[in-house]
Amino acid sequence: MRRSLFPALKKFKAYLNTASTGLMPSTALLETTKLLNDVIEFNGEVNSVDYMDECVLKPLLDEAARLMKVSPENIGLSIQTTEGLRRILLSLEPKRGQNIVSLDTEFPTIPALLKSYSGRFNLELRVVENKNGVHCIEDIERAIDDGTFAVVLSSVNWVTGGRIDLRELSGVAHEHGALLIVDAVQHLGSLRLFPERKGIDALSAGGEKWLLSPDTGAGLIYVSDELLEEAEPIAGLLNSEPPTGEWGSWWGLPEKDPWGELKPARGAKRLDFGGGPPYLVAGAFLASLRLINEIGIEEIERHNLKLAGRIRDEALSSGLEVLAEGSPIVTIKTGLSYEEKERVYQKLAAEGISVSHRGVLGHYGIRASPHLYNGREDVEMFLEALFEGLGSGQS
Repeated sequence: MRRSLFPALKKFKAYLNTASTGLMPSTALLETTKLLNDVIEFNGEVNSVDYMDECVLKPLLDEAARLMKVSPENIGLSIQTTEGLRRILLSLEPKRGQNIVSLDTEFPTIPALLKSYSGRFNLELRVVENKNGVHCIEDIERAIDDGTFAVVLSSVNWVTGGRIDLRELSGVAHEHGALLIVDAVQHLGSLRLFPERKGIDALSAGGEKWLLSPDTGAGLIYVSDELLEEAEPIAGLLNSEPPTGEWGSWWGLPEKDPWGELKPARGAKRLDFGGGPPYLVAGAFLASLRLINEIGIEEIERHNLKLAGRIRDEALSSGLEVLAEGSPIVTIKTGLSYEEKERVYQKLAAEGISVSHRGVLGHYGIRASPHLYNGREDVEMFLEALFEGLGSGQS
């Protein structure tokens, strides 16, 4: 699926490691080169926020909104996942004594944020324990009560690939007056995720994985209308409404009072950086989102789940185990010790097959994660090399 747009594929016999780092399409080079050239040559009003927002930021937010089927006003540019989650949380002020619910197998970003956040606001932190590496929706729901401020979790687990039923979970959270805030970095771009339909109040997703914008610092946030009414972010300047309709005409006004009152910007823009956005990040990210939307997230989901299903089926039929299902992340348990499995992983890497060795709380395995640039031949090469490495003699 558009393999020619991904020159990095030539470096590998098979690249099945998007859950670690996605590959960037060559169209990102064209987009950023054009943008840099405009800045270097001073083409257009590149010194104007109004001009750059319209030419660079608006198209990005439009593509992100198209991907999530929401209004562009509910979308913001972030710096990967952590900064987006941090920005969302710090725009809210829970009542002391409330609780916040999360999961024990989360990527370390969420524990770091929530331990700090719960300490600041004197919140009880409720961490739901896994069962055999998987979280039952019923266990999460039992942790939620009328004192719950928010449920903060990943929609797809980074180690197991397990997928949370967000629609059911949001219903329970909202019944108790709680927010559902989602880390979607292992979800958005690989599978359909329409936050309004799922009842998500806010989400953050870095661009470095399934959204195909690694090493740029790119990310997205979505914020619902309801949460925007509640949010009170720290104001900068450019997350306020331009007093004269645009910033350019305001700078020269002699009667301007720097300490005067400014109105918060509309939509998710009120949670923006407050200063000038990183336009070069937005330019590279724009090319990746355009490609995803051109192919269509529905087609990408079908493709990814089909390849992941092939890996899962072959692993199971060969007497191996997988940790969970429901996403393009397939983590295979082999029954080997960690050290033995690490040797298998290193052998795969030496053969040019890129996957990951991941574990959390005693659950670990070889993790494969196919995306839109992979084909069945990548999966077959991986399986053949894996079985050979495990000494199974299968292909």
